[in-house]
Order: sequence, then structure tokens, then C-alpha cells
Amino acid sequence: MGGVDLLKLQKTTLRGGFLFTPPLRAGLSFLYCSYYNIPMTLQQRNLLFAVLVIILLAGGIYYYKKNQTEALLPEPADTTQNIEKWDTAMNNAHKSFGAGDYAQAVSFFQEALTYNNRDEPYSGLSFSYGAQGNWVKAREAIDSAISLNPLNTEYWNWKMTLLDEKTSASWADLKKVYNEALPKVDPKTKVNLVVYFAAMAEKNGEKTEAIALWEYAIELYPQNTLIYQGEIDRLAAS
Repeated sequence: MGGVDLLKLQKTTLRGGFLFTPPLRAGLSFLYCSYYNIPMTLQQRNLLFAVLVIILLAGGIYYYKKNQTEALLPEPADTTQNIEKWDTAMNNAHKSFGAGDYAQAVSFFQEALTYNNRDEPYSGLSFSYGAQGNWVKAREAIDSAISLNPLNTEYWNWKMTLLDEKTSASWADLKKVYNEALPKVDPKTKVNLVVYFAAMAEKNGEKTEAIALWEYAIELYPQNTLIYQGEIDRLAAS
């Protein structure tokens, strides 16, 4: 992961629910489907999982200065000193994560929380704990991020990934999280939730539901009709 420039990745997103550009939305849809549906070796699967984690993490770390006056989110710390310390801690956390030093990243994310209790450090903690294999703390941290910013679609997707991949959660459990997220996420990025859950439905043997979800994705984001219809046709033919 050290060779990936998260600073460049984050510039393709906007604060308040990950407003991905259309090409990135299409790319994420492909990655989600590839991760769940394309046969691959364990090494390839782990690599793709790492790419997904990097993309999700990139959208949650660096938005504080640009969006500190956004009305829908918590107010920033009330002193310039705390704002600067928060930024420094987050930058250090980002660099540590990118270098693969996840323990140090955890320390810096925790430090950032002492200056301002926002969702971004909790998101970073979740990914850092996940990279360490501490899935219990990873889930606790992403739940905290969601509680502070339920608009963020990718937080919900990451939570469903943790439940699906690292716990004994049933399909009903996953569907409960999806249904909870659906009315809360940013409408502009709701399609990311839907396509992710469509791939997850197929993985769990719920083909009929997967098709219905891809059809819903077309309603939400018709610009990607060709991609989504391709998934529908593939499932219908299987």
C-alpha cells in the first residue's frame, strides 16, 4: 500500500457522503463486482481487497479545512490551535497508514480525536484496525464514524464488508444494515450502497434480490445503465 498516493485519490471525492465522479463510480462498481464474483487466487483477492480499502479510506481523511463550515456536519474545534493540531495528526496518520505502519496510524487517529471528535478519525481507525486484523475494534470504530456522519455511503459499505467477511452475520443481518443505511445515506451516492449490496446478495446466493438491486441501481444512476444491465443479463443467464 505504500506506493499508492492517497492524496491524489482523495481529490476525486467531496465531503458529505463521497460524491464520486461518474468514472470513479463506474470503477467502484466494477471493483465491487470483481471482488465478489470473479474467480481469483487468494493473493489476487487480497490485493483487490486492499485497493477497495484504500479507495474507501481516501474519501474519509482529508476534508476538514475545505468543509469546516458545512452545516450538516459537526462544527470544528473552537480554536485555531486545535484545528492545526487536528490537521497535523490526520496528516501523520495518513502517512503512517500509507507506509504500512498501522499501529502508528492508530495512535495518530486517536490523537486527532482529542482535538475534535469527528467521523474521519474513526473511519481511519476502522481501516487501521482492519489492516491489523482486529475486526472487533474495526467494527466499533466504523459504528462511531456512522453515528457522526450517517450520510457517508462508504462507511456503511465498509461495515457490511466487515460483517460479511469477518463475522458469522446472516443474510438477514446484512439486509438489516442495508435497510438501515438506505434512507440515511447521501442521495447523490446511494447508488454506491445499492451496487455494493447487489454484489453481496449474489455472493450470498440471493440471485433474485441481486437482480432487483441492479435494476434499482439503473433507476438511481442511469448513466451506468450499460454496466448495470450487463450484471442483470449475466445473472439472468446463470
